[in-house]
Amino acid sequence: MVRNFLSESPLAASARDVLLDAFDQGWHDPLKLSQGASKARTLYQECLESISARLGTRPDELEFIGEPSFGHFLAIQGLRTPNSRIFYSSVDKKEVQALTRAGAHAIQLPVTSEGFVIDKKLDQASGEDLFALQGANGETGVVQNLESLSERFLSHAPHGRIILDFIAVGIHIPLPSRWDSALFDSRSWGGPQGLGVMAIKDGSPWRYPLPHVNSFRAPHSFSLPLLLASAVALDAWENQEEKFRSLSRRLRGGISSISHCDIAGDLDRSLPHINSVSFLYVEGEELLRTLEKRGFLVDSGSACTAEDLQPSHVLAAMGLLTHGNIRITLHPGTTEDDIDELLAAIHLSVAELRE
Repeated sequence: MVRNFLSESPLAASARDVLLDAFDQGWHDPLKLSQGASKARTLYQECLESISARLGTRPDELEFIGEPSFGHFLAIQGLRTPNSRIFYSSVDKKEVQALTRAGAHAIQLPVTSEGFVIDKKLDQASGEDLFALQGANGETGVVQNLESLSERFLSHAPHGRIILDFIAVGIHIPLPSRWDSALFDSRSWGGPQGLGVMAIKDGSPWRYPLPHVNSFRAPHSFSLPLLLASAVALDAWENQEEKFRSLSRRLRGGISSISHCDIAGDLDRSLPHINSVSFLYVEGEELLRTLEKRGFLVDSGSACTAEDLQPSHVLAAMGLLTHGNIRITLHPGTTEDDIDELLAAIHLSVAELRE
């Protein structure tokens, strides 16, 4: 049996059942006038209310999009003005970093060896500046102090705007008191791929950045069945934090006995289900393949795709080992036995590769 510790969580059985059933009545366009469309609107509204309650937003603040990565463009460009400078951190997603550098002066904030943003440069903020603020890092799990960072930024730029990246946040993290747009990904809580959630704070001066002829704030190209499965998966993900933290503590304790290894982030200040570990004298890709032969699927590299196993810019910014890296993501079905067997496989694989 192959155990999955990849960042993409397998759909829970309840979400799979909903997804299959949803295709019977969820393929209708909720914007049409047919009887099927009326049922689809009801399903959509139920999902909207359920997801907004879990994420801590109002239903009218949410938009669903079919491509989560495109949400970065919408969330940032919708608030950007010709006079905006953008503050971002060295551990932000590459998509965010690319957007911040396009068409405006961008100011990068360094991070500590623990992955926390160093906020000294926020004293330069003023006017209509933007702050792209990552809630938690998808590679290391490190959770930023959102309230403190947003307060520091707004103390210098009271009319500035805060753009939250919650793409990696499966466990609920409270939104800060002030924010303007936020982006979530269904996959972070075990939902299906292809469903992003963009929140636009009521009263924020956000404008749809693409050419348009109506009042829509998003393309509305998402799949309703995927939305239904995402809502069910989010419900199933609730109340997992204590379990995840206990399992991660067990995992990190077992790995720490291996010599010459870095474990990124303090577990008590990180997402409890993400663990990033790097081993000296080991190639990450080889470790990934060796673990797979032993029945365990883990992530490796910055982008975690077969085409791009480049060193992580996140680990480099933290001053940690960038090679020999694997990322282990826990899921609701993960057990203590799974962790113990994974630990045994890691110890054997690292020793084998170092020989």
